[in-house]
Amino acid sequence: MDNAPYHSRKTDKIPTSKWKKANIQQWLRARGIMFADDMVKIELLHIVKQQQATDVYAVNEIAKRKNVTILRLPPYHCELNPIEMIWAQVKNYVAARNSTFKFCDMVRLFTEAINVVTPENWKKCIDHVITDFEEKFWQLDGIIESAIEPFIINLNDSDDSLVSNTSCESNIE
Repeated sequence: MDNAPYHSRKTDKIPTSKWKKANIQQWLRARGIMFADDMVKIELLHIVKQQQATDVYAVNEIAKRKNVTILRLPPYHCELNPIEMIWAQVKNYVAARNSTFKFCDMVRLFTEAINVVTPENWKKCIDHVITDFEEKFWQLDGIIESAIEPFIINLNDSDDSLVSNTSCESNIE
């Protein structure tokens, strides 16, 4: 699932600094969490943070009831989402046949385009993501992992030992 806002509707929002103090207090009261009435907003938010509350997404709860696991795609990686290819097919269909640019004709063409999408189209798009893109991303991930050398700073070393341990020669005379 991609990260479209309608896929990420939260069932219970966690207070942030943008919330009004009264709303933070109400959130804490609803959960039976004790606080002093004279606390300032930052203190209330500290209590919220201590609760280790995590965002709960509505779609995840629905999926859990059906024993389905949601796998969220990384942001801005539309090539990993087969529906993007289906939408491209639909848009191309409409664009190729749109000659009047009237709304009613666009609706008719859109409906036709949706009806042209077949289970075979979906399978091709899913297979394309799995075979072409997913494998490439795994390879890139492996390349990045092997290309990045570990960089360790020993906190017990003094500044002098860090400088003397470098292999760079200075050209300053």
